[in-house]
Amino acid sequence: MKANKRLQSEDTSLLKDIVDLKIKLSELYNQTGPTTSEYVSLSIQLSKRMNEYFDEKVAQLN
Repeated sequence: MKANKRLQSEDTSLLKDIVDLKIKLSELYNQTGPTTSEYVSLSIQLSKRMNEYFDEKVAQLN
């Protein structure tokens, strides 16, 4: 039971990070476009966080 609650809180934190990165990415895109190094860096961070989330979900299925 405790492990399940801990996993849910981690998912919430991870989802919050993903949403925050998407918002920042969108704002940056509107300001500077997709060719800045900051945009590329945020895009990579977002991709990594999303992969973490999907990996956790797949692990839960097993």
